[in-house]
Amino acid sequence: MTPSQISQFLRDCIVNDASDSGINADAFYGLYVSWCSLNRRVPVPDQAFRTALRLAGIRPEKTGKGWMFPSLRMTGPAATDYILNSSAQTPADPT
Repeated sequence: MTPSQISQFLRDCIVNDASDSGINADAFYGLYVSWCSLNRRVPVPDQAFRTALRLAGIRPEKTGKGWMFPSLRMTGPAATDYILNSSAQTPADPT
């Protein structure tokens, strides 16, 4: 992941919001995968993504809810895509 790619992802998908509790690490990566899909890019593995975030100065904090990126909020089409796809329910077994 190039510095320009992580910068573009952050500009497109992340808003600083001090009133927000933040984004958990798994959701952050899921948002990135959604952004890649919408922009026809191949996502890097989770660990490489987290390294790119650290290099961009974005570091998670350990909380009671796990690893969180505080004061960050999802926005844009990739956020909608991620939320809709992550909350999809599997159909009930008709038998």
